[in-house]
Amino acid sequence: MKRISLILLLSLCCLPLFAQTAPGAAQQLEGAAREKAIATILQANDLQTTLQFRFVMTRHNAMLAEDLVSRGRAAYVYPDKVRWEVEQPRPSLFVMDGINPGDRRQQSLMRNVAKLGEKGLINETDFIVTVYASPRVWQVDLVPLRRDLSQLFTRISLLTDAGTGALRSIVLTGQEGDTTQLELSSVVRGEKLDPTLFQKP
Repeated sequence: MKRISLILLLSLCCLPLFAQTAPGAAQQLEGAAREKAIATILQANDLQTTLQFRFVMTRHNAMLAEDLVSRGRAAYVYPDKVRWEVEQPRPSLFVMDGINPGDRRQQSLMRNVAKLGEKGLINETDFIVTVYASPRVWQVDLVPLRRDLSQLFTRISLLTDAGTGALRSIVLTGQEGDTTQLELSSVVRGEKLDPTLFQKP
């Protein structure tokens, strides 16, 4: 769960989802319109800053009788401070303040975060990128090209406000068709955060 939470936060997502209906319900963007949408989304979602938001995370798996839903709040300071706090249904807290030199998984994850910070939320080096538009929503589908990413999921879908590009939801589709959706609200970027947020309890 911590790894999924970190991926969702740092790639900073219960069906039906817009992600499942986009090709039929929205127009695929090409050429200048596609490039403009991507540029707007990248500008609105700069990762080299601070970030705070509330979230609702919904995990759907065919093996489960019902979806698993959790709610909480998160904070992030580029490049390596994370606070992920689940408030419901079972309170839990994960805090990371810098990289633990003995944790290889954490080091690998933070290398990916550094790449995201350099290349932006959307990059065509690591993903096949398809952009769809409807009147109120832009959707960017990212299909991993790298083996390490494709072992985690088959697709990442970013849903943003059309026009502003502000990220509102992330959907991860796993190898077995299971999905994890992170819905964001009360998003605040660029404000100085209290260092005590990242102190381990």
